[in-house]
Amino acid sequence: MSITLLYVISLILPMIIVPVVSPAVILMSGRKRLTDKPSARKLQSFPVAVMGGTVIMIAVAATSVIVNLFYDISSLFPVMCVMFILYIMGMLDDTLTLNWQLKMAVMIIAVLLLYFGGDYGIGNLYYMLFGAEPPEWLAVILTVLVGVLLLNAANFADGVDGLATGLGAMTGVVMGCWNLFHGFVVQTLISFVMTGAFMMFFVFNVFSEKYKMYLGDSGSLLVGLFVYASACPNSFAMVYGDYLVDRYFVSFIVALCSAMTFDLVRVVITRLIRHHSPFLPDRNHLHHVLVDLGFSHLMTTIIILTMNCMVLAVWLLTACFGMNVKWQFVVVVSTCVILYWGLYMIVVWFRDNDRNRYIAMQKCIVRRGRWFNKFVEIIGRLIDGRRIPNGK
Repeated sequence: MSITLLYVISLILPMIIVPVVSPAVILMSGRKRLTDKPSARKLQSFPVAVMGGTVIMIAVAATSVIVNLFYDISSLFPVMCVMFILYIMGMLDDTLTLNWQLKMAVMIIAVLLLYFGGDYGIGNLYYMLFGAEPPEWLAVILTVLVGVLLLNAANFADGVDGLATGLGAMTGVVMGCWNLFHGFVVQTLISFVMTGAFMMFFVFNVFSEKYKMYLGDSGSLLVGLFVYASACPNSFAMVYGDYLVDRYFVSFIVALCSAMTFDLVRVVITRLIRHHSPFLPDRNHLHHVLVDLGFSHLMTTIIILTMNCMVLAVWLLTACFGMNVKWQFVVVVSTCVILYWGLYMIVVWFRDNDRNRYIAMQKCIVRRGRWFNKFVEIIGRLIDGRRIPNGK
């Protein structure tokens, strides 16, 4: 089988598996009462199944087994093992609500397993940025910090329909193209597999009522793991000496992960300043603020994904102009702060200091969003197989 055809299969097959297994998983979720109930902090108005991680896991595992029949991807075995561990922990958390100390311990163990078992760590990024290998102890500490940050960032982003899977799919598309350009076959295959699973789940999560599911912790951890494995590739996945890979990869990863990480950092800093636990949920995320302003879930997701694309565009411009590596890093980080933190602070300032204008903005956004919401409803009816009434 040609490698091009295998790339196509790795993308299309999970997109077929997700809608096939979703009805059975939703039925089981309803029978076992594995649903997310409405609350003052949450954005849905009715119970929704939270076994999206199971759907993603089945699609990825089945596709990986089939792809491995035609091309050896056994080097991904450490990632698959850690993926299963995180999936189990996420399922237990979705059903039993584990305490944060236990979850944090499992995340740290998962990152260490990837570091020592698969060489997925921060050492390569450190080398690219500073031109020297870090001491072993520093590499381990930085790897744990970055790994736990990305695993939690995906979980924090799973607050509106489609955001976490949208960011996961964006990561898959961008990393798939990056790996394909540099000839990393195994990494390209797994990027396409994850992209297919995330994209199809995004469609059902955003547009459907009949097949609607949330990722849950089991699913968001899979998104975070994929982002981490993409951001901290092992040495075998890098080509030292390649101008683009060595020189610009660090800022590229910062730009790619910016939507998840910078909102998380701001939220954690805010909670610590207010003497709150960084692990207790609240409604201070950027997506919460945008939804409160009047944007629908899908529009909120589109806005945040667009901002992520803008940061990637800034990275690309700095790379094209041959900017110094460290200055490029500063420019990319500064862009992230201005975009994500700036938008949040502007909206919150109007909410707290100019209530009349804030309410006027809400009404305008809701009014202008009606046609978009009707379009979303029509797509949902087509997916669910419901008849579209006259006039819709």
